[in-house]
Amino acid sequence: MSLNKPYLILMLLVLVALAIIGCSGGDDEQSESTVAPALTSTVKASTSGDTGTSDTGTLEVRVTDAPDPSITAVYVTTDNIEVSIAGEGWVSVIDEEITFELLALEGVEAILGSAELPAGSYTQIRLSVPQVEVEKDGEMIVAEVPSDTIKLVGTFELVAGEKTFISLDFEVDKSLVERGPKGFLFKPVIKLAVGEPGEEGSVAVALTGKTEEQPTPKPVPTKVTPPKPTAVPPTATPEPTAAPTAIPDATGAFFLHIAEPADGEAIVTTSTFDIVGRTSVDALVSVNDSFPDVAVDGTFTSTVTLDEGPNVIEVVASTAGGGESSIVLLIIYEPAA
Repeated sequence: MSLNKPYLILMLLVLVALAIIGCSGGDDEQSESTVAPALTSTVKASTSGDTGTSDTGTLEVRVTDAPDPSITAVYVTTDNIEVSIAGEGWVSVIDEEITFELLALEGVEAILGSAELPAGSYTQIRLSVPQVEVEKDGEMIVAEVPSDTIKLVGTFELVAGEKTFISLDFEVDKSLVERGPKGFLFKPVIKLAVGEPGEEGSVAVALTGKTEEQPTPKPVPTKVTPPKPTAVPPTATPEPTAAPTAIPDATGAFFLHIAEPADGEAIVTTSTFDIVGRTSVDALVSVNDSFPDVAVDGTFTSTVTLDEGPNVIEVVASTAGGGESSIVLLIIYEPAA
């Protein structure tokens, strides 16, 4: 059966109309996929521009403490806290003297100070600690601070118009080394906690300082050079020269003796140092995290790698019979200029 001419023309018109509608729908879809990202970008730029914030953020420095029941109070004095902005150098956050009591901060935080600083990425914190006083058994003792500048490495961001806090958590039990009649050595161990920009953190308490009724600080003991003996008259019979103090027999009673560094302290210009000592032949010796061999005569040597500045080295000797002795050494590494 054949189709007439008008019917063919009508079918052709319908096909042309359908083709035009299909092309029009494809153009609308393409238009939407192109415009959407541009609208998103425009909204973001508009939001940033409408804040009206400056190019600085607020840095808040907090301090807290891990408890140590053997000490009644620890007063730390700082007179400068700085932070390092990547590629720019150091800027000061606190440049006044502040004394605070660490043990009053058990489980809480106090604000040392804050400052408006350039927004950006920061990489280090540096604080000056010229003095530390320890109160023990009602007596105030001035602790020795081998290096009054403490550096902490930790990255944090300052965002324009926002506050960021950093918290310095002093671990007193690891920071204070008791040295008997020599008092205390303060080598701070600090954990750094960093808040996110805009984060409030825990509620801060008031900073506790020194009261006027504190006991008078006891100074760090100093070495006293004994007077030279009076010359023996020519007519007198010379006294025999006193023999040096004998080191115990390595096979006798338990003991621990350090030959190097002499007097337990040394200042060196090289990055390594040989700890030399002697103990009982049946003793196990540790020098910080290493375990040197003990020779048949009780001698041992351990080479330690030093960080620039003060290094606290603990030597411990112990026997299966229960004998134990420890000696804390201080080695200060000052690289040659």
